[in-house]
Amino acid sequence: MTGVDVGFRLPVGMLPDICLLCDLPADSVPNLCAGCAGSLPRLERAKSTRVVAFRYELPVSTLIHWMKFEANLPAAFTLGVLLAERVAEALTAVGTPWPDAIVPVPLHRARLRARGFNQSLELARPVSRRLGLPLLTDSCLRTRATEPQSSLASDTQRRRNVADAFRVRRPLTGLNRLAIVDDVLTTGATAGSLARTLRAAGIPQVMIWACAGAGQASRLATDSAFVSMNSRRGST
Repeated sequence: MTGVDVGFRLPVGMLPDICLLCDLPADSVPNLCAGCAGSLPRLERAKSTRVVAFRYELPVSTLIHWMKFEANLPAAFTLGVLLAERVAEALTAVGTPWPDAIVPVPLHRARLRARGFNQSLELARPVSRRLGLPLLTDSCLRTRATEPQSSLASDTQRRRNVADAFRVRRPLTGLNRLAIVDDVLTTGATAGSLARTLRAAGIPQVMIWACAGAGQASRLATDSAFVSMNSRRGST
């Protein structure tokens, strides 16, 4: 399959053996000590179509900021490992079939040049490796240089900003279930737009996996998007 990535490119030697948050020795979670790993604000609720690992609060928000705006790839690796663990727990608990592959939310080429990396892809690499799932790195394209969602005040503005912002660029033949990986769900507009694009391309079931979620709004927006997409099959 073209555009499949099943590894993680960051050399292990670049990973620190101390906690990113407090400088104590790291424990079983890469780059976090046991105390800091245990303090992360987990979200306990999960559905078959959506897994959000943590609330967007300190210290998770700090790790995401370092990853996204300071190019801290060890933080991305740590968050990806934690997301993989949460996904495995959630899908096992609710009995959901595993997806056929993982799709990271693509960045527009202009923002990719400016940032130097796609944070969703860097999160998805350890998820793919830990769960043994193919990673589709170039199956989808972001067609417009949208405004940062964090700069928009209302849910309506966010939905309009990313409406029809994605395109499937390679055939998804033989795939029935895909999981989108994103860093943060606020209203769920970005991931929901990509999910609709994949659904229109013939994927019957699309899941969303995210590191962190910001409040009830993200849960409601994402749930409503999936109800409308799956209603023809009688799903909830």
